[in-house]
Amino acid sequence: MNKQTKIKSDVKRMKDTIIKERLLMVQASYNEPLRNVAKTFGYTHGKVDYWKKRYEKQGVRGLYTKPRSGRPPKINPEQGVEIKRIVRKHNIKQGWRTQQVRQLIVEKTGVRYSFRHSIRIVQSWGLAKIKPRPRYAFSKKEDRDEFIKKTRTTWHVSH
Repeated sequence: MNKQTKIKSDVKRMKDTIIKERLLMVQASYNEPLRNVAKTFGYTHGKVDYWKKRYEKQGVRGLYTKPRSGRPPKINPEQGVEIKRIVRKHNIKQGWRTQQVRQLIVEKTGVRYSFRHSIRIVQSWGLAKIKPRPRYAFSKKEDRDEFIKKTRTTWHVSH
């Protein structure tokens, strides 16, 4: 089986769109210059050549992105799961402030993350940062209740 038919069969089988695009890039690189392929796919010619060489050496497996090591987390996974469970379970109606989550991490692990990194951690847990709606500081409770009564009558589902 030659390279072109092998790539065609790989493209048909591939479900992952990123790998499929890389396969199509490699396939096109056998028929036309790398610079033209790069322009078509929006990459540099060096990147096209990189994926082509990886495909030739390793096959389809070479087109997958390799994991990067990075810096290890300061807290172990068990501690992270425990904190995540507490944050998700506790105080659902009111929510958590970033400072509260940051303090909880310090209490449970002894590790102090920056404010911004605490936001990143919480977002990696699938929680969104929600900015609370402002409330007029000098409004009277009776005025707020009256407003709510008036607006509730306008809330309806159209049939």
